[in-house]
Order: sequence, then C-alpha cells, then structure tokens
Amino acid sequence: MQGLGFAGLIVASVTATCVIASAAPKDDPVEQGAYVATAADCQSCHTKTDGKPFAGGLTLQTPFGPLVTPNITPDKATGIGNWTRDDFANALHRGIDDEGMPLYPAMPYVSYTKITDADLNALWAYMQTVTPVANKVEVNRLPFPFDVRASLFAWQALFFKPGRFQPDPTKSAEYNRGAYLVQALEHCGSCHTPRNAMGATIADKALEGSEIQEWYAPDISNGQDSIIRSWSKERLASFLEGHNGRSLMPPFGPMAEAVHNSTTKLKPGDIEAIADYLKTRPAPAETAVAANEEPFPREKFGRAVFENQCANCHGADGQGQAGVAAKLAGNEALATKKPYNILSVLIEGIEPHGIWGEMPSFANVLSNQEIADVANYVRTAWDNGGVANVTPNDVGAWRQFASAPSAELERAMTCPNVPAAWLDDDVRASLKTIGMGSIDEAKVREILDQYAERFPNLSDEDRMVALMATYCRDAAVSLPNKTSVIRQQLEFAYALGISDPGATKPGRSAKP
Repeated sequence: MQGLGFAGLIVASVTATCVIASAAPKDDPVEQGAYVATAADCQSCHTKTDGKPFAGGLTLQTPFGPLVTPNITPDKATGIGNWTRDDFANALHRGIDDEGMPLYPAMPYVSYTKITDADLNALWAYMQTVTPVANKVEVNRLPFPFDVRASLFAWQALFFKPGRFQPDPTKSAEYNRGAYLVQALEHCGSCHTPRNAMGATIADKALEGSEIQEWYAPDISNGQDSIIRSWSKERLASFLEGHNGRSLMPPFGPMAEAVHNSTTKLKPGDIEAIADYLKTRPAPAETAVAANEEPFPREKFGRAVFENQCANCHGADGQGQAGVAAKLAGNEALATKKPYNILSVLIEGIEPHGIWGEMPSFANVLSNQEIADVANYVRTAWDNGGVANVTPNDVGAWRQFASAPSAELERAMTCPNVPAAWLDDDVRASLKTIGMGSIDEAKVREILDQYAERFPNLSDEDRMVALMATYCRDAAVSLPNKTSVIRQQLEFAYALGISDPGATKPGRSAKP
C-alpha cells in the first residue's frame, strides 16, 4: 500500500517576515542564536542523560531501528568543528551533511527547512560559542537496508520539499509568528503529525496525532478529535508555560521534556503567538457519516490505519494510481464473502507486475487488530458492499497459512513507485540496454535528455525518480539480493547526477 517526504502581497509578506525575526534579541547574534536553539529544542535531542550539552549520544527508537544523535559541538574531531556556515545551512535547510550525503529525517529538517536565513545565521553564531566536547558517536545503527544512507536520496525526492516559511499576508503578525514557531522552530508536526509506512509525515493530516515510540502525541489540529479543541488560548498558553494547576492536564512523556527545555523558556509573546495560531488555524474537514450509512464498530480505527499506511499510494478516495497502487473503490475482489484474499495481500505483499508497483508486507508492521480494522474498512468503504467480518483471530489464523514475503518482493521494496503516465515503452526499453554492473554515465545522461524531450511537463526531479524506479525494478529481477540491488541503484543514481559532486561513490568507503 505504500511506495518507498505563495505568493502574497510583497509589502505584507516582508512585514510579517520582519515580525518573525524581530521576536528574538537582535543586538547580539549569539544571544539571538541561543534563543533560536531553545525554540528549536536542539539540546533535548543532542544531549543524552548525564551527557554534556549538544555532545550527542541520545538513542532515538524509530520504526526502522535505532539512531543515535550526533555530536554538534564545535569539536573538530568528533563534532561539527570543521563545518562551514554553508555546511550548517545545508543540514538544516536541505537535509544534506558536509559530504553531500542525505541526513535521516529523524533530524527534523523537513521542518527546519522553513527557518529564516536570519535565524539560521544567528544559530550558527551561537553554535560556535558552545564548549567543544570530544565524543565520537556512531549515529547509524539501523538494520539493512535502512542503514544505507544514500538510499535516502529517493526518500527526499519523494517526501521532502525544501523552502522557507511563507507568512500569510491575510493574517496578523501574531498568527504568523505562531505559525513560524509551530511549523519551523518548534517542529511540532514531527511528533503530532501521523506518518506513512516510509516515515514521512502526511501533509494533509498535519497535527492530527501520531504514535511516537511508546507514547501517543495527541491531535492538536483544532479539529473534531483535537485535545485542545475545548481549551481557551489562555489555558493552552498556560500549559506551554508549564503552569499546570489542578484543572490543567500536565505534560507527560516526550512533551514534558519539550515543555521543560523549550516552551517554558520562550518569551510570553511567543507563547501567546503559538496559542493564537493553534486555536485559530483552519480546522481539518470533519468526516461525516451519511444518514443511511451504519459504520462498523471500529470503522474509525480502520480508517485511521488506512490513512496512515495506505492512502499515500491508494488515495484517500481509494481511486489508486496506475504505476503506484491499485484502485480499491469499486473493487469487487475486496467484497468477496471470505476476506482471505485481502488478508493474504496485507500479510504477504504483492510483487511488482507490469506497470504496477510493489506493495509491502504489513505482517511485521501492523498488529492482528490493525490488519482486521483496515481490512474491514476497505471492504466497506466507497460503497464496496463488503461485510466488516474480519476479526483479529481470523488474521492470527491466516498468518499460519500465508507465505512469507518473496525474495523478489524484498528486493523490489528498495525501489520507489511512480505513476504509469510518467513513462512509456521506449523509456523502459532504453533502460534495459544499460545492463547491470559498471554503468556508462554518458549513456544514462543521453537517455535522460531524450526522456526530457518526450516528457517536457515533468520536473527534472520527477524524471530522475521515474528513471531510478524503472531501472531499480530491472535490478530487482536480475540481481540476487537486496544489497546488490541497492548498490546497483546507487550506481545509477550517481550516473544520473542525483548526488552532490564529491560524494563518495558506492564501494569507496562510504560512511554510514
């Protein structure tokens, strides 16, 4: 279900931007930078328990395995002491390290890309004053294939769009300041926005709640299920300030740390701006149930699993997309009397076939209850006419009969899916002539140029992703294991010129 995340009035935009920058101290860039670091809560992630500030070493448990936060003190041997200001900007704004390799999105550059240049410059000035600490950290402790950092080029192409925060010229300065803090510095969406199976936040579900390790970051979207919907601005501001009387809910879990290390240290005006933004931002559209429609008891949970894990490819309306995922709305195969076909698909996955992309196995991703919920949801949604009769016991029993995901599917899961309309038979045929092993870069560039002539409406980024995906499929069929597929995919990526100049090529002591 998943593949491999404004122009306004010039005067008004400039005014709002100036207000954003002016809330922090301006006279001393180091002092301003210290305030930016507090608002961005850098120390919480880059300082382990009983560790030195910013020296890293804190283990983050992600759905894909453990990552350890790096040392960002100006130590030259183990920190960022040899980085330039441009290296620092590339990390925050582009998600790229000093060697041109992509950073794992556990570092919230998806939010930090919106940080203004003025705040970034101040933060850089402050980081130069931090006490250097010699502390070597092995950041990447993920299992294969997630430990291959260069594979994140495809992830970034699909799920990450760099760009600065754009104020809304129709809103007040306070609202825009709050929006900037929530979206950029405080990066609230990193925890409170649900993610798809590839770990990318779902943009149209912003702030609607998400699991984070063993905790749940609640819905703060101001929508129908939002925990703050009934709160006043004053109560929300008091919560963020750490003033929790008997009538207020105290922060707990990761939020307690965010409040303690960040929001309690913000200026009162910034706290009020955050509260104003969260309480007045447009609420998400409420999901209404038709008068003649009786949802099954766990319909809400099934819809939530679908939206988090499946809608990115199949579409929230179940219409699917050729080359990416099948159409589910009106799909008779989903409404059969027995649900075994859909259970097999969810547990085993589907290998790529023709123009259709692969679908991963959710056997080790979803619980029996979650598989039952989402199966019931797609059987009954969009007037499919099925019966919501799948139980967790059915799923548990069917696991015994379902086959393990095939080796070909495991290899193909390293390849992104792309819409069929982005390709044609000529493109596919030309890619097959490249072969495996050492790649003729001139030939690849020639294919890219010809492709650009035939598909001028696609962006350069989309064309590169489409060529990578198609070539990767050929590699998944031809090569014996995931390691060889990833290495071949990276060779092709370098031939396309996706990586930055000077980045380490596969097989040349690439750092994790």
